[in-house]
Amino acid sequence: MRRSIFQLLRCPRCRRGELLPETDAEEVVFGPLRCTGCQAGFPVAEGVADLVMDRAPASQGPMQRGLEQPLVARSYERYIRPAMQYAVARRRYDRESELLLYRSLLGQPDGPVLDVACGTGLFARRMARDPSLPPVVGMDVARPMIEEAVAQVREAGVVVDFVRAEAPELPFQDQSFGAVLQTGALHLIADVSRLFLEVGRVLRPGGRYVCSTYTPPGRLLTALHRRAGMYPRTEDELRSAIAAAGLVAFERMLLPPFIVVKGEKPARK
Repeated sequence: MRRSIFQLLRCPRCRRGELLPETDAEEVVFGPLRCTGCQAGFPVAEGVADLVMDRAPASQGPMQRGLEQPLVARSYERYIRPAMQYAVARRRYDRESELLLYRSLLGQPDGPVLDVACGTGLFARRMARDPSLPPVVGMDVARPMIEEAVAQVREAGVVVDFVRAEAPELPFQDQSFGAVLQTGALHLIADVSRLFLEVGRVLRPGGRYVCSTYTPPGRLLTALHRRAGMYPRTEDELRSAIAAAGLVAFERMLLPPFIVVKGEKPARK
């Protein structure tokens, strides 16, 4: 992890202090980070800062537990993600078209781009290839997903910094990012209002938040999905929650049953 990225981190324990390595090296592969406030320590291994503390049981539903299995991570991009999309929509989607849509909605960020719930880094590493974009930071709670993402980034020959952390809390300083992307994972977050508040906090003025999820499939199926730890939401629910977090310029694109939404942090007057 590059030293410039450490400046963006915020201690997940005290939620105030900066997290700094013990050395002055420009890149840290192994070694602890120490909070300048509460002195809590967090490990860095293979260049990934691990900021996960005690996890609430509610955050580990059946779907989330499944996504944290090593075999799932290794086969996620090629087999599991396409199969999940097809199971929900009964159609196949082109990844390049997905990326083009997200990229157009992100605009021209004036600071680093955060990929929340980045999984194996599918879109993070593709954004990292874009010379018009600032540095990309990937965040996910699943250790096998992060490990696969690191391997994929190395194979692709691009630079992405990864942080292991669990949404809805975002362990970053206020106004750290020019844009936040979250693809196909919003429905795994139970407290979406908290997440949107956190997104608004870490965005710079004028920064954009782009996410994709799916809409409720009907009362009975929605109840079953919730038991599995998935929380589909309607357009009105997303619009209201985004507005309540202080984000403006709401836009949405419907690709039934999927929905892609965008909100912006108001620019300074």
